[in-house]
Amino acid sequence: MKIALCLSGGALRAAAQIGALRFLEERGVRIAAVSGSSAGAVAALLLAAGWESRRIEGFLRSLRRRDLFRPERGPGIFGFGGVERLLRRELGELRYEALSIPCYSCLTELKTGKSCYLHSGDPIANVLASSSLTPLFGPREIDGVSFIDGGFSDNLPVMPLKAHSLPILSLDVNPLPAAMPTGFRDLLLHSVMIVLNRNIRPSLAMSDAALQFRSVAGMHLFDFRAAKEALRGGYREMEAAWPELERRLRERARVL
Repeated sequence: MKIALCLSGGALRAAAQIGALRFLEERGVRIAAVSGSSAGAVAALLLAAGWESRRIEGFLRSLRRRDLFRPERGPGIFGFGGVERLLRRELGELRYEALSIPCYSCLTELKTGKSCYLHSGDPIANVLASSSLTPLFGPREIDGVSFIDGGFSDNLPVMPLKAHSLPILSLDVNPLPAAMPTGFRDLLLHSVMIVLNRNIRPSLAMSDAALQFRSVAGMHLFDFRAAKEALRGGYREMEAAWPELERRLRERARVL
């Protein structure tokens, strides 16, 4: 079965999506187009570059806190210099024309707040801009335009995938935590999840099938120690949900 895949942002929670990708590979599901916001945009690009889930997992495991949180002078506190070096080392001078499948990165234009779904230019620059979670990370400029995290405007960018005659599966890693927040960090995380869950409603309505990973509901966005368990949880949840997801995707494929 061929599908289009949409990956939400969610920082290191995106490990759950990698676990889901492994399950899809084992079932022989072919991903023929992909889109993503923020961390989902990075995973989408690696997938479009021909990487299998285990190689994407290896890249995630290679990341260190210092790669993400390097102090930088500017409006943001940290810069993506470490992550950019790793991506360029692994992918080289990558261009969209060399990708194995269509790939779209959602960025938010800082001046207007508009969602931009990029599939041309420098793909690495695009995914880094899509991941610029302000104010932790500063805006990134592309062709004279300042962009910030795609999740601010569309954290589940299904829209560009509608141009392809494929059933669309969306994977979201930002469920509302079940427990009521008790401290500052918990309250901040809960508040962000409320905003993101409202943000993705139109995209969920455009999806033919969707899965929100409950196993990462309590995971902090930058908890490196929890990434391995998030990957396992993503695999298990996809395995449990697959019969119904597959039914919906095949049903949609029949009418396309």
